[in-house]
Amino acid sequence: MDENKYQVIDPDSEKYKLTAKDILDDSKAKKKKKRKKRILVAFISLFLVFAIVFGTGAVIFNNYLNKMNFGDATGEVDPSIEAEESLEFENQADADADIRANLDDNVLWYDDRIYNILLVGADYGDRKDGKFDNYLTRSDSMILLSINTINNVINMVSLSRAAYVAIPGHGNKRLNAAHAYGGAKLLVETIEQNYKIRIDKYVTVNFDGFQSIVDALNGVSVNLTAQEASIIVGKAKAGTYNLNGEKAMAFARLRSIDSDRKRTGRQRAILNAMAVKLRQSSVSQLFDLLDVFLPLVTTNFTKTELIGQMANVPQYLKMSIHEDVIPFNALPLSLRGGVEVLILDWEETHKRTHDLLYPGIVPQSAQE
Repeated sequence: MDENKYQVIDPDSEKYKLTAKDILDDSKAKKKKKRKKRILVAFISLFLVFAIVFGTGAVIFNNYLNKMNFGDATGEVDPSIEAEESLEFENQADADADIRANLDDNVLWYDDRIYNILLVGADYGDRKDGKFDNYLTRSDSMILLSINTINNVINMVSLSRAAYVAIPGHGNKRLNAAHAYGGAKLLVETIEQNYKIRIDKYVTVNFDGFQSIVDALNGVSVNLTAQEASIIVGKAKAGTYNLNGEKAMAFARLRSIDSDRKRTGRQRAILNAMAVKLRQSSVSQLFDLLDVFLPLVTTNFTKTELIGQMANVPQYLKMSIHEDVIPFNALPLSLRGGVEVLILDWEETHKRTHDLLYPGIVPQSAQE
């Protein structure tokens, strides 16, 4: 398959440089390591670490676990989703043929020493009233948290939601549509089938309450460019601004000024800012925050598995953190009939994904 068959990359554009290259710079790496560890703590600490940090005891801990939702999100499929996701674009036949060829490779990469957790952000705030007031929604954010206990590294990899993939039972659509068709379970199946990596568990956070979480923290401080500040806070001056829940959500969703790739960076910036606030919060404030946060969480972890993971958290927090985005090359989003779509080079995507998550490792699936 010819490299970049469907998209043209500008190799001279600095904004398309990979984060991995920046990490090669020692001085930048030290700063980014601290920042990325805070990002990890922001998302995972609320979910896994509180019991260790505050020593709540089994009864209290179990009480908090009961606030979470276990299993998959429930809801109906929006009848308009099929028409909205039916794409027609130039070279579609070639793209579909590439997907078929990709599906013919049914080897799923996995190694029991590498634990892959899919973090999913979905927004149920725009559901309609009436008969169909419980529609499943598209996934707004998808981050693969890959914990490599062999090399003691955690890879945080954002998956571009506009990637053109095969969704089991629903044809070829954008990746984020999988959640709208069948919740996190179908999204996991879609990722495994197309990206050829096993997903061990998933954690879904309902963005409907995201604003409440930020407001409970009394806002978060985020560095904005002049262009971002003009849109988010109405001030055409770059700087650090304290964003309330509504403005933080708007910032996390912003992509009109550049690309979805930049948007994933904004999402991680919000997580980073939340981590800073968490570290500044008192124990009582954190418990109050749990009351807001945990009902928004849905996962296929069992209570027993969560308790078992608690023993591993100290080890996880000592691991180095690497951040990346798939596709690894910054392909500009293209409008296909008014819809943003990314056509991936699957051969290149698999190679670089496997090199990142399984460096120098022959996966157990290849040994069988």
